[in-house]
Amino acid sequence: MNVGIKHYVLAIITTDKSISSATIPVFHVESKEDLQSKSLAISKCMMGMVHDVGNDTLIIVKH
Repeated sequence: MNVGIKHYVLAIITTDKSISSATIPVFHVESKEDLQSKSLAISKCMMGMVHDVGNDTLIIVKH
């Protein structure tokens, strides 16, 4: 039996300065354009998928 964590959040990218996390890196950006470009670059480096969770916040998840 193969037991382990297979899916997890790698990073949060947001325009909301009030979002913070003790366990997941949070990247604050100034605009929606920065949100898209930074999330794409970070997801490529981390080999993760970008998901929109609303309110100008994206998460990068490892599947």
